[in-house]
Amino acid sequence: MTAMLPASDRSTIADLQRRLAQVERRAERERAARLEAEAIAEQGLRELFESQKQLLLVQRITIGANQNRGTLPALRLAVSEICQYMGWSFGNAYLTMPDGGMMACDTWYAAELEPLFEFIEISRNVRFPKGYSLPGRVARDPRPHWIEDVTTQSAFERLQVATRCGLRAACAFPIMIGDEVAGVLEFFSRDRLVENDDFMSVVGQLGTQLGRVIERERAQQALLHDALHDALTGLPNRTLLSDRLKQAFDRARPDRRGELAVMVIDLDGFKSVNDTLGHATGDAVLRDIARRLTECMTRQQAADGQADLAWFYTLARIGGDEFTAVIEAPADSGIAERVAERIHAALAERDEGERDLGVTASIGIAYDAPHYAEVDHLHRDADLAMYQAKAQGRHRTVVLSESLGDQIRDRLVLEQELREALKRHEFVLFFQPIVDMDDADRVTGFEALVRWNHPTRGLLLPKDFIDLAEETGLILFLGDWVLQNACRIMADWHRRFGGSPLPTVSINVSPRQFVQPDFARRVDKALISSAIDPTTVRLELTEATAIRDIKHTAAVIGEIRARGVKTSLDDFGTGYSSLSHLQLLPFDYLKIDRSFVAGLAEAGEQRPIVRAILDLARTLGLSVIAEGIETDLQADALRALGCPHGQGFLYGRPLREDACAALLERGGGHARAPARPIDSPRAEH
Repeated sequence: MTAMLPASDRSTIADLQRRLAQVERRAERERAARLEAEAIAEQGLRELFESQKQLLLVQRITIGANQNRGTLPALRLAVSEICQYMGWSFGNAYLTMPDGGMMACDTWYAAELEPLFEFIEISRNVRFPKGYSLPGRVARDPRPHWIEDVTTQSAFERLQVATRCGLRAACAFPIMIGDEVAGVLEFFSRDRLVENDDFMSVVGQLGTQLGRVIERERAQQALLHDALHDALTGLPNRTLLSDRLKQAFDRARPDRRGELAVMVIDLDGFKSVNDTLGHATGDAVLRDIARRLTECMTRQQAADGQADLAWFYTLARIGGDEFTAVIEAPADSGIAERVAERIHAALAERDEGERDLGVTASIGIAYDAPHYAEVDHLHRDADLAMYQAKAQGRHRTVVLSESLGDQIRDRLVLEQELREALKRHEFVLFFQPIVDMDDADRVTGFEALVRWNHPTRGLLLPKDFIDLAEETGLILFLGDWVLQNACRIMADWHRRFGGSPLPTVSINVSPRQFVQPDFARRVDKALISSAIDPTTVRLELTEATAIRDIKHTAAVIGEIRARGVKTSLDDFGTGYSSLSHLQLLPFDYLKIDRSFVAGLAEAGEQRPIVRAILDLARTLGLSVIAEGIETDLQADALRALGCPHGQGFLYGRPLREDACAALLERGGGHARAPARPIDSPRAEH
């Protein structure tokens, strides 16, 4: 039909068709361009949305991990958020074990519990060596690992369970602290999924954030450990021990019949290790002893466990060379003693070629009982038992009974009272006459004897406090007081009453006093401050004190004699003296002990012994005083044997200062023995 049209019309139509085709092609291009632009915009929006979601995921996990206190809450949050973001069916967290393997920490998330129950149960606490299964492979090769389909992985350890639960895809990525793999997060999906690079990038950031949480908690735990443990031995310190002891005390049953024990272990002879071998060796010894003590605990624990005697312990180093153990033993109250036996044996053991340093232990044990109202009292009594073990000779164990505890506590109270007595000047001096045996009515001197005027117990004799004063070192202060006041009082009597010759004063010197380097200077101070005639002063030493160090004793006696002061060997015959010792020691007097005097009135072996002492003294040029004369028969026997001086109840009990002054005043300086014993209890010392 177009062909019938004129040529001009046909040309016009063709031109219109061509132009229409051009318009249509242009419209198609524009439509295609618009669609492409729309697709690009949509993709950009989608990518932006995904980026925002990823950023929000990282923010939520980072903020939540920093707010949560601890690694496990942070891991739990991360596993949950990632599973929900990615649509994963199951997520699980692992922490690195000391050997480099992975251990699940029961921190997991499941979108559905029932279908995945079997897989959840096998995965909650599973462990994998380094290099095994998906977490182990991440530990060996610290980067994200992806499995598109676990059913194709024959080496996947949980394959059968995963298949039964319908799981397919899996991925895992490391939690890093620097170059260290601190943990692994593992995820599973029911769908087969291709590796997602964007997701891997996000989880890499999350791994770094979670690594910082673990690192922070490790630092906190390290600080806490250091605060609660001894730096040298690694054992718990006093703070941690006190906390655990209090908890154990609070857990104890109301009747408390020995289920809780406190054991205090104090080393004997350790100071000499530091002094002779140095502190580095001392530290090494302490570490070795801590190891041995721990082994004793664990070995006894294992041995008792076989007998169904389960018990628990905390061993701590309290400081220096002192250790303390808290033992909870519900089934047996004798475990602490068995452990103590092991400790004594272990400290005595030596490896081949190992030097014996002579370090032993004094151990005190106190068991919980109903009378303990506070845990500190239980610990205190274990300390008291340990000190009692030391007092009994060291290298032994003392279990504190209630009666022994009372005795020790009474002794501690007495010690404190003794300290206060020195401050409050509660001590007084008594003086017992020493007479001329040929003229028993003539007093030649006095022995100064200390008494404690206790505010509640009355007048105490030396036997009630001198040993304690010696043990605690308080005898140094008490001895100085006696020396100075005895010299002062006698010097005053000399000035007031005169006499020719002047009466002497005998003063007992304790072992601790005598070994002081400045003892001679202390004697000088007493002589100068009192202005007493030194030749009227007699210092009395026991045999044990005199022979402790013969050279030192001889030197000090020589210094004292150079000042005019005389010395006397007290209680002769009861200690360790020998002729050779007496020849080396320049004493002026011997005092025959009362135990020899007591038997003189009877036919027996005492008379020959006393005769021998007197003959020995005459040979060495020493004068003799017999102590403890109570009867005329004893006095007659001593005179017959030629004893020049004596003292005892026969001639007078110890007198108070005022009574003694009255005695001297009546005699006009030449004191006469009292007509009958006066004053004071029956005791001379």
